[in-house]
Amino acid sequence: MFQILDVAVLLQQLNIAPEAVHDTIEAGGWSGCVWPGHPEWDEHETCIQIRSLALHYFTVRHPTVAPERYETVAQILASQGCPQGGIAHLDTDPLVDQALLWLWALAGGPAPQDTTAPVALPGSDPAAFTVAALAILEALLFTGNTAAQQLAITFLQAHTDTLAQRALELVDAIIRRDTQGHVEAGVACADCGTQELEMWYTGQTWGDTLCEVCYEARIAQGQAQPGAL
Repeated sequence: MFQILDVAVLLQQLNIAPEAVHDTIEAGGWSGCVWPGHPEWDEHETCIQIRSLALHYFTVRHPTVAPERYETVAQILASQGCPQGGIAHLDTDPLVDQALLWLWALAGGPAPQDTTAPVALPGSDPAAFTVAALAILEALLFTGNTAAQQLAITFLQAHTDTLAQRALELVDAIIRRDTQGHVEAGVACADCGTQELEMWYTGQTWGDTLCEVCYEARIAQGQAQPGAL
């Protein structure tokens, strides 16, 4: 149900500086990976290729993030090429569930169908959808929900088909659910403990919610970059 990305396009998007993938894998101590040019590259399943490229892709683009986040997004993307099925091998993690929900919503909530038939997608262009989905997942896991929402809405509003309209409704439902959850639960700073914040910085880098003072303190200490949360 969640294998909705064009695998060939995904591999192409992730395959930046393929000669450097080996170095990233070795430096990160990632096991079970291969790299372009490896004698067994073509013998490995597509999901392994995608995971290996994704680990490099996001390490280069977000070098200060905890390694666990690279593994999470790499697994999500690898699920698109997994012969055992989309989510069979994914870790149980609320962030994984959230990312899969976003993919499902972005596609308009595709129903199970004949696997030999093309999957219906907003805009009817699997390549464009895959490029947009990759950018939205990156925003969701490394920048924050707001950035992901803006990218999703921009992509979907560019199309007028029924499925795109349905996807907009689903994305809007996610946004309203998340917003309501923040309001009902109240917002506290993870560093100083200040309760009922009226303004805060929230993102996926650490999974923390910070008040403005504590966020600026992390920046001053070199633990964050402006816009990272």
